[in-house]
Amino acid sequence: MKRLAVICLAAIMLTTAACGNKETPEQTTQPAQDAFADTTAAITVPAEETQPETTTEVETTEAETAEETTAEPQLPTETEDIVELFNETANKIKTNASSVTKNFEKRNVNKDRLVVPAGLQSTADSMISSFMKDDTDPIVYTGKDAIKENFIVPGQSYVSKLDPSYVKNATCTDKGDTYEIYIKLKSQTSPTAGSGIGAVCDVIEAGEVAEKAPFVEKFTTEYYNCEITATVDKETGKITHIVYSTPLTLNITVNMFGKHDLIIGFTFIKDYDIKY
Repeated sequence: MKRLAVICLAAIMLTTAACGNKETPEQTTQPAQDAFADTTAAITVPAEETQPETTTEVETTEAETAEETTAEPQLPTETEDIVELFNETANKIKTNASSVTKNFEKRNVNKDRLVVPAGLQSTADSMISSFMKDDTDPIVYTGKDAIKENFIVPGQSYVSKLDPSYVKNATCTDKGDTYEIYIKLKSQTSPTAGSGIGAVCDVIEAGEVAEKAPFVEKFTTEYYNCEITATVDKETGKITHIVYSTPLTLNITVNMFGKHDLIIGFTFIKDYDIKY
């Protein structure tokens, strides 16, 4: 009965505390205080034990959030870094690609850079037609040998050895699941394969023209505002689509019924898809 009385007294005191009515120490006997203290301890222990669990859960969530935030790669902003990234990703094409599809190749005449002497219009038309045949149907290259021989730079084991000194400006832009590398090149006179613009673009050399037009006595080229736009998959770090635009001016001296100078402007646009 004494034990029951103590329990009842403790229950009454708990109810009173919950309602906001506090007893003074003089109104409570010492045994009741002991009983109440024991009961309170029993109740508060679980609350003290759950507190660390809540703190740990918050800390884990914050750590996970920080990890997710830092996982996104930082894209380069400086020209040198963008060129280095482009060279690295572009050269994976000839080593890793299973196929390269040339979707099309367009050849446009830049009429603002067309200078033909009177009486040589037919000669100019003949030369233009030899370079102006568009490829409108897709051409698929499969296997390392075919890709090496036909994809830029043709016949070389690399796609780009571009030096930043030949770059006018470059950007690297986040596009969601991909990022886009854009490079605009400086002007260059008569580049050759493997150097300058010829280290990243397909260029026309004097030897090619001499084979097709033996009456050409002098031949130089001026490449200007050449552009490369590459789409890179973020997950794999590989180029999946690339477009080359290479405007150029042909400065020609022909020996046909006397010597004559001609200036002919072209823009070549090549569009490719790459699969791995």
